[in-house]
Formats: sequence, C-alpha cells, structure tokens
Amino acid sequence: MTERPGGLAARYYTDGGVFAAEMDWVFARSWVMVGHASEVAEPGMVITARVGDESVLVANDAGQLRAMFNVCQHRGHELVTSETARLDRITCGYHAWTYGLDGRLLHARGEDVGDVCVPRVRLETLAGFLFVNLSAESAGLAATAPGVQDGLLARVPDAPRRVLSARLTHEMRANWKVVVENYNECYHCPNVHKWFTSGVVAPGSYRIASGGSVIRHAAEVPSQPPAWTRTGDVETSGAGQGAVAGTRSGSGDGGGAGDGYEAYFVWPASAIQCYPGQVVNTFRWVPLAVDRTLLIREWWFDTADLTEAQSRLVSDDWENTVAEDFGIVESVQRGVASRGYTPGPLIEDPSGVCGVHSENSVRHLQHLLLASLGAAV
Repeated sequence: MTERPGGLAARYYTDGGVFAAEMDWVFARSWVMVGHASEVAEPGMVITARVGDESVLVANDAGQLRAMFNVCQHRGHELVTSETARLDRITCGYHAWTYGLDGRLLHARGEDVGDVCVPRVRLETLAGFLFVNLSAESAGLAATAPGVQDGLLARVPDAPRRVLSARLTHEMRANWKVVVENYNECYHCPNVHKWFTSGVVAPGSYRIASGGSVIRHAAEVPSQPPAWTRTGDVETSGAGQGAVAGTRSGSGDGGGAGDGYEAYFVWPASAIQCYPGQVVNTFRWVPLAVDRTLLIREWWFDTADLTEAQSRLVSDDWENTVAEDFGIVESVQRGVASRGYTPGPLIEDPSGVCGVHSENSVRHLQHLLLASLGAAV
C-alpha cells in the first residue's frame, strides 16, 4: 500500500498563537486584494479594507492612488471608519487631526507637532484589482502572481473597467485556512455542489494547478451551456439582446459559453473568478480570529445596477454554491478541535494537477503556510 502523508496538525487551525504568527508572517508579508480601481476612480474617493489584523485605506489623491495604514498618528483612532468615503481631506473623528489624502498631517488643531505622515502601504494593480502589501521587502505583485494579469485580460479584456455591482458577506465560524483549503479543492464538488457541477462547469474537465503563490482553476462548460450565456436568456438593453451576462449589452470583447470557467487564487486569501460569459467575480477572506473568517463575495459587471438575469445569477451562486460551504467549513472547524481527530491522508494525483478526485492543492497551501511561518511556531 502506498504511504499517503497526512495534513497539518490540528493546532494550526485552533491555536491562537499560530493565528497571531500568521498575522505577522503571512498577512503582513503577502499581497492581499482590497478592491478594484473603479472604487477609487475619481479624486477624493476612499475605500478601507482589513488586511490580516490591520486596517488600510486607499485614496485617490488628485488622480494618484495611495495606500496607507488607516490609523491616526496621534492616539491611534481609525482615520476612516466607513468602507467607502468621498473626502478632500481626512479628519480623525477623535481629536480632529487632519491629513491630506497623501497621508501628511495638515494641522493638529493649531498645535505645532512637526512633520507627521501616516505610514504608506505598497499598492499595485492586477487587471484593475487593487492589492496591498504591508511589507517593503516582499517581491512585487507581478513576480508573486506571474501570468495572472495576462490570463485575466485575455479572457476579460475590459476587467479594469468593470465596476462593483454586488457584494455579499458572511462570517464563518472557521479558521481561514479551513476556508481557503475548501475553496481550492474540488474533491468535494460532486458531493456538495450540484448546481455548480451541472450548471457552471463540466466536473470531469475540472483541473487545479498549483505553482508558487498562485493556484489556477479551469474547467470546460457543461454539455448544456449555462443559462446566462445563451442568447435569449439574458436581459436586453438599448444595444439589443445580450449574448453574455458580463456586460449589459453583450457587445463586449467576445466570450460566451465557449470560454469556460477560470479562477486564480493568490496566496493567502484572494481569488478572482471568470464564469462563462465574461462574468467576473471575486472572493476575499478576512481572518477575524483563530476560528472566525469573514467572506466578502463581489461581482464586477459593466454597470453598478444588475440586470434581472445578473441578479438571478448572483443569487443562484450564493444560495447553491457559496452557502453550501458554510456548514461544511464550520463542521470541519469543530472536527479539527476534537480530541478524536488525527489528520488523515490527503488524496493526491501523481501528475501534480488535481481534479474532482484529488486534493494536491491542499498540500500546496499547507507547504506555503509552513514556508511562511518558518520557525515562528
């Protein structure tokens, strides 16, 4: 019998000390998606996001995008407490210290406190999506996620011009690694995700390839193409009947049922998906505690207002795929905390590429974690 090595020890999912180390050695040193350039397209537009245990903000400063820690340099109050804002300057809500959108202190209520500036955060874009990195030493985004931007733009050339059309969130009672491991294997898909494996992808064609910080998912469409890619199933606009759901008019840069499904996961907690028909959607997972993770699920179309067909797709996906995993990951979290749990063997394909009958990608994620943590735990 072939010896199959087991997965990570349970403490990696349940130990608060491991979680604290991950904030320092994983999230503070990795590229994390925080939004899309369209959300800060105009001067004065600001968004905030959580990166590990930190809050960051991204601001459009007279056309220049800047990212910085979302913390006042006086007594530590958050500078911007909403998810989005439109500001000409940033005034702390605690003692009214005021900063420019470049992070430089403009005034401290008349007191001379010297030159003060909010620490900057590295900011780069990938096909229009905004990624930040808290570390000045980490490799750049292009080097970390090679080929991802080219792959996305080849499939959806107008991705940088898409806008936020829908956002759904849910807090799961599970460790963030339980959640991203679940996302990055389709070993459970035939058993759990009937809608996804019958209406979005052909399960026999599903392939997951891991390399470096990127895990790429790809699949062909099922024999009966998804409803939203078929002419006549998509709501029309003034430009005529649409052939795809990714754009309101269906007159974009091609892409119907034949373009299949593709997704790019970027370690540690970001994913950009392309459903058939140039439908762009994203996952962001935010670690809140050792046993709590916030999911932010977003959809990016060419207008902020959803058509009836797009709204139906967003709802179907949430109810028939995303929500199906909530109970799964919470059950796993309870299980790994059990005295009766010993990590079982992972099912790996010798080719290194997994489908719906293997979970090589889980092993890859665990290697990435251990390499990041080093001797920290």
